[in-house]
Formats: sequence, C-alpha cells, structure tokens
Amino acid sequence: MEKAKVIKDVEYKNLLQELKSIIEKGRSSSYKAVDNILVETRWQLGERIVREELKYKERADYGDYLIKNLAIDLDVPKQRLSEVTRFYKCYPIVRTVSGQLSWSHYIELIELENNKERKFYEVKTINYSWSIRELRRQITNKLYQKTDNQEIEKTLKTNLPAVINIKNIFKPEYDLGFLAIAPSHQEKELETKIMNNIKSFLKEMGDDFTFLGEQVPIVIDGQKHFIDLVLFHRGIPCPILVDLKVGKLNSRDIGQMNKYVSSYRNSKQYAYEQEAIGLIICRDLGHEEVYYALANLEEKIFIAKYKIKLPSEEKIKRVIRRI
Repeated sequence: MEKAKVIKDVEYKNLLQELKSIIEKGRSSSYKAVDNILVETRWQLGERIVREELKYKERADYGDYLIKNLAIDLDVPKQRLSEVTRFYKCYPIVRTVSGQLSWSHYIELIELENNKERKFYEVKTINYSWSIRELRRQITNKLYQKTDNQEIEKTLKTNLPAVINIKNIFKPEYDLGFLAIAPSHQEKELETKIMNNIKSFLKEMGDDFTFLGEQVPIVIDGQKHFIDLVLFHRGIPCPILVDLKVGKLNSRDIGQMNKYVSSYRNSKQYAYEQEAIGLIICRDLGHEEVYYALANLEEKIFIAKYKIKLPSEEKIKRVIRRI
C-alpha cells in the first residue's frame, strides 16, 4: 500500500506540473492575443480620427478640437487619443504593424521622430525579443547613434515576417500519433485527446498558431451550432475554424463548414482580422467528391488528413506484463 501511495503521489505531482504548464501556456497565449487585438483596435481608431481630421485640413486647430471633444464623449484620456493618431501616422499601412510587438512597445517607438531609427529599434526588438524595459534602455543608451551606418543599413534590410501565403500554412497530413488513440475512436474522444495535449497539437499545426476555444457556439436561423476548435494564426492574422472528422469526408461536411465560416465571418470576427478560414481534419476523404465540393471555395476551406500511431507489439506486451 505504501508503495502504491508513493507511485500515486509521484503521478499526482507530474499531473499537477503538467496542468500548471497548460494553464501558464494558455495565459501567455491569451495575453498575447488580447494585446494583438488592442494594437489593431488602436490602429483603427487612429486611422478613423486622422481621416476625419483630413476632411477639415484647412482648419489648423480642428485636430485639437476633435481630440478634446472625443476624449470627453468617449471618456478616454486625451493622451490616449493623441497616441493612437500618432501611431497611425507612423504606421499608416496596417500590414506593417507586427503582431510580435505589444502596444507598450509601440508607445516607445512612436516617440522616435526619425523613421530609420524607429525601424532599427523595431527590427532589433523583434529579432532579440526585447522587453519594454530593454527597448527603453537601448533607446536611452542611444544604440542607434552608436551603431555604424553599414550595420544600420543591414538591420533595416532585415526581412520582418512577410505577408503569409495562406496555402502554405496548412499541411496535407497531420501526425497525431502523440494522442495514443485507438483506431476505433470517436470524434468526441479525438477532440478530448487533442484538448488534453493542446501544446503538442499546436506544435504539430506549425508556427504562429494559438488556441482560442473548443465547441465555440454560433447561431444560424435561431439554431445553435458548435465549432469543434477555433485557432488563430498570428501571421495572417485570422481565425481558423477546425472541424474534426473520424469518418470519410464528404460534400455535406464541406457544406457545413462553408456555412460555419460564412456565419463566423459575419458575426464573430474583428474588423482588423483577415476573413476566417475553415480547416477540416479528417481520417479519410473521397478525392473526387471533395474536389467538386471545394469548387469556388479556394482559400476559404482547406482539407487535411490525420494519422495515428499505435504502440509497437513489443511495447504492448511489456505494458500487459506490468498489469
């Protein structure tokens, strides 16, 4: 009994550590997603205010008048509205706004008048994962002024994450062997296993995927439907609606996903996001039926297969001997 208790204690500690890791990962992803939304929202605010200012550009004082009154009516500090307009003026093209930088990073960067200097610190921050404090320290220590022109030009030519080719972010097949799931599994079991191994699942999906939710509800004609998983790809950026299928994929499944994607685009996604994409991960598919069902749905719905791996016969025998 004492030995069994020790084993249980060890297993419990391992479980506890794993759960803490999952929670911490979830918190980190949530904070990052929320901050990305904050940056995009403030860019939109800046763009709209500046656009309004330009209507009356012949009035030199109109910008100040606008900020002052909007601050009162929106119950937002004047400083914040001044920051969002300055942010937009520094980054007038939304695709140049990086999801790898927080709003606090941008607050430091927009204080820099020199465009080259700002880009220099932006690239350095992304490449070296500088915290806000480190970015501020490097600016205070005048790293840009201390760096020779050749190195500056080299830094400025560094390619930051470019616009993503959507077709390249999905694999034709995903290896879900880490789930250790039996061949006769059902869809609910597959989803549960994925949720219990979400870190490994996201790693298999590829870079820049984060998890947003499971069984996410959408309402169509008053009827509630549930999306198995909703992911987010920071590089596009857009939501990815995932439908899990353990049987053979058919045109009805594609029609259902098309309905979900259209509804999600219309009712749930943020204005700054690229349009939501559907991804059906299935065990098997009918190639000809899928080919025709996907007509005119290019870059809206993607199909991928998954495979599972079972333990070797010898490993199964070893486990049985321990029972």
